[in-house]
Amino acid sequence: MPSYLVLRLGRGYCDGDPMNASRNTNFNKSDLSGQKISFGLFEWIRFRFLKHLYEAIFLFLMRDTSWQEPLFASIERKTQCRVLTFGRGAISVARALAVRLPEANIIGADPNPKAIKTALRRVVRRNIPNLTIVEASRCGRLPFAASSFDKVVLVLAFHNCIPEEKLEVAKEMLRVLRHGGTLHVAAYDKLSLSGERALLAITRYLSGPTAAESHLDGSWIEFLTKAGFAGIRRQASCSVVGARISVVRARKP
Repeated sequence: MPSYLVLRLGRGYCDGDPMNASRNTNFNKSDLSGQKISFGLFEWIRFRFLKHLYEAIFLFLMRDTSWQEPLFASIERKTQCRVLTFGRGAISVARALAVRLPEANIIGADPNPKAIKTALRRVVRRNIPNLTIVEASRCGRLPFAASSFDKVVLVLAFHNCIPEEKLEVAKEMLRVLRHGGTLHVAAYDKLSLSGERALLAITRYLSGPTAAESHLDGSWIEFLTKAGFAGIRRQASCSVVGARISVVRARKP
């Protein structure tokens, strides 16, 4: 029988994400420190517009194979391995991996409830028995034991996190990886062309400058080192619509 599962986790403190702040009818935007920033109707409309613009471009990016193929190529084919994908778009990547690696156990953890619902319909329709779907907060402790995965794939999970949260996410990925396991990251990275600034400019407005700055200069990769990962290297760098996405590989010592 197919193992379809949706696990809803309790919301952590990191869920004060300004990407969701437009739901506040008093026109208050919450920054990632949990503080309330009051702003007028014009700013609220601007926030809503940029949020929806980002979401539309994000959906397009998740259909772009130019960065996904290098990400898949970085993951060695290994039978009977356990793989976690985590972040916005993690379900889409998990579904593709489950098809490519039919003997592996793939778990996709995504903080977006809408993505979970859509994924469930597709999984049932396509009958993917080695895929489990988990809904989780975008940072905080995951419901998995230490050293329980052979591979972890982070999908665009860092750019809307402030520095402390980036480090927390990296440490949690290190915790759930077994020793010798590999981390595979797809993340917005330092620019090579002027047209690659657009998405990080929107991120800077929606999630705050401290969330976006380390991606503009490429220093976000240092959080992997601080978390305890070794052998960190960029394996691919792809120019996409409004951004540059790099594929980074690391391992747990």
